[in-house]
Amino acid sequence: METVDFMTLVEMPDQTRLEVVYYCKDNNLKEGEKNKFTQLYIQLHDCICTMKIEKAIVKNAKEVERLVQNKVIAERGHLC
Repeated sequence: METVDFMTLVEMPDQTRLEVVYYCKDNNLKEGEKNKFTQLYIQLHDCICTMKIEKAIVKNAKEVERLVQNKVIAERGHLC
């Protein structure tokens, strides 16, 4: 199955902007989890972090983008 990448600009508290790529895959999940959850991959430069989210959230693009932005801001742009 082909993965579709999305891109967003995250505005940091110091007014800098970071270009972040994100996508979802069902990798590294237990068989019982694959029906309800997916892995959200967030990539900034060569750093990638993952979050396990409910598949229902993936249907709402604005909610996924909000999760990505909040994660990048919370980590202060250091995803590694």
